[in-house]
Amino acid sequence: MRKKDRIDTVIRCSEANGWYVSADAGQKNGIVIFEFSKFTPAGQDFSFTAAMKDKDLDSLITDMENYYEGFDVDEETYLWLDSRGHGKNGAPYRMRDVLADMEAAEKMVENLLDAIRGIA
Repeated sequence: MRKKDRIDTVIRCSEANGWYVSADAGQKNGIVIFEFSKFTPAGQDFSFTAAMKDKDLDSLITDMENYYEGFDVDEETYLWLDSRGHGKNGAPYRMRDVLADMEAAEKMVENLLDAIRGIA
C-alpha cells in the first residue's frame, strides 16, 4: 500500500468512527502528523496528535498506543476544573461529570486505536 493510500485509509477509518482527522503530509523527515478530533459526550472539543514515520502504519499505532497509555484521566479532569473544583471553559459544572467525560474521552481513544489496528 502506498503512503498516500495509508493516509487515506487512516482518515476513512477515523471518520467512520466519528472522528475528524487531518494529516500534515509535509514529508518532514518522512513523518506524517495526524490530528484526531471529536466531541466528548459532554460536548468538549477533544483532540490529540499521533505520528506515522516512514510510511509505516505500525509506527502510527505505536504512537497512538503511547498516547493512550499515558492518558491520565485524573490529570485531564484537573485541567478542566477551576480553583473551586467546578468545570471551566465549557466543561460540565460538576467535578464528577468532568471526570466521567474524561473517562469517555479515554474510551474514545481506545476505540479509535482498536479501529486503526484493524486496518494494519
